[in-house]
Amino acid sequence: MELKKIRIVACPVCKKMVSYENNPYRPFCSRGCKGVDLIHWSDESYKIAKEEHDDDSGAGHHGQ
Repeated sequence: MELKKIRIVACPVCKKMVSYENNPYRPFCSRGCKGVDLIHWSDESYKIAKEEHDDDSGAGHHGQ
């Protein structure tokens, strides 16, 4: 008989440790945390910062 390892992950919203398997809200711990994450996406709270470089200003590019 093979023992099955239980995967435990931290909820991305509240950081509570929860089982990944058999969790209908995974990777979240609850419906509430899943909803909070959706709200953050819809109001664009999650953004990837773009690094600005002096040489990326567009001047001198495209054969000019």
